[in-house]
Amino acid sequence: MIIENDHGLLATNNMADYFYTIGGAVKHGESSTDAVRREVLEETKLNYDIEKMLTVVENFFDYEFNCIEYEFHEVAIYYLMKSQGMREINSVQDIGGGRREHVEWIPLSQIDKIELKPSNLKEIIANVNHLNSPIVHKDQER
Repeated sequence: MIIENDHGLLATNNMADYFYTIGGAVKHGESSTDAVRREVLEETKLNYDIEKMLTVVENFFDYEFNCIEYEFHEVAIYYLMKSQGMREINSVQDIGGGRREHVEWIPLSQIDKIELKPSNLKEIIANVNHLNSPIVHKDQER
């Protein structure tokens, strides 16, 4: 999670109608802290250091891609990155399947007006200084 001047840096892509945090999978042999630094660098072209671990979220959700619905069980470790001051970021990357991802600074005052996934991300952002871990969350309707 990157928060600067009451703005959060969030990602979206041309096939999504929602925003999500910057992140990605941990590679074999890579620590979660190395993975988050690498993912942030890949998505912003900036080197960020970690300020602290925020929480662990275990989420169950469905995701439809190319007319196929997949069930997921995700374990996500959320880190708060150290402040660097708000910078212009013009990063667009191909994330596969015809999807092009970009990041945007979203005013925290506007977070309630946009769709975020996982759906409890608004609560995580609002309580960034008071989180308990772990959080088990279900975006599945089953």
